[in-house]
Amino acid sequence: NYAKSIADLAPAAEQAGVSIMTECGLDPGIDLVLYARAARQFDSISSIDSYCGGIPEPKAMAKPLCYKVSWNFDMVLVSQNRDSVMIEDGKRVAVPAGQQHDNPFIHEIEVAGLGKLEAFPNGDALHYVEMLDAAKGLRRSGRYTLRWPGWSAFWAPLKELGFLSEDKVPGTGNSPREFLGRLLGPQLQYGPGEKDLCVMRNVFSGLEDGRAKTVTSDLIIERDLASGLFGMSLGVGYPASIVAQMLARREITRPGLLNPLLDVPDIRFFDELAKRGITVSETVARD
Repeated sequence: NYAKSIADLAPAAEQAGVSIMTECGLDPGIDLVLYARAARQFDSISSIDSYCGGIPEPKAMAKPLCYKVSWNFDMVLVSQNRDSVMIEDGKRVAVPAGQQHDNPFIHEIEVAGLGKLEAFPNGDALHYVEMLDAAKGLRRSGRYTLRWPGWSAFWAPLKELGFLSEDKVPGTGNSPREFLGRLLGPQLQYGPGEKDLCVMRNVFSGLEDGRAKTVTSDLIIERDLASGLFGMSLGVGYPASIVAQMLARREITRPGLLNPLLDVPDIRFFDELAKRGITVSETVARD
């Protein structure tokens, strides 16, 4: 278990005076620093909805999936065998991997310039909000992957038929999931003039000075055609580089196992992202 193996390093890191920053990429990563920034804007937070996904720009969509590969496609498929945890009406709700593409939490959001995107549960929302003191009375939370509409309708029957199974098929040495990765991956590659888009949205609702407030943070990172670097590569690589430099300059000094939500100075972090052309837009609505 990856999370457990990293956690096992915490005592030794503290004893050695070494700082280990975990989960410092795009998602988790940028979103967790946004959590920290949002926590300062509320007296209490009642809901957090986090969305993120890598999708092709509209002209690069490949039917019927409307998807292309901007990172390891095997890992894309592995992530579709992931259990999720939601918070609904203040209670923990489990969404097993088998229902990831067929559950009542699947919905669409509207993104300016892109239109409707499909959101489906993919992660443990409770794990991160437990770190936020302002979210102790949380009523609703979910972590969602974004795709062009139709993604869940495509995968739900395939999953039901076992095409994402990790069990080896007798006589082949491969699992159905491994077969799909090798079959589909080469067909879903970006051309040199095509862009991927990393779309992120985090929506926080709660109270400030007794008034209801909602803060929505939006971010889109697109492929740099001059260098060929994917938006996904930039969104994952820049946060890791920025925080590594913070550690090297001793701007972050606490030893042990660290997390961006608790240990990355958010103002400096977003200033550094902006220098690299990545900016987060924020809207505030008050009742």
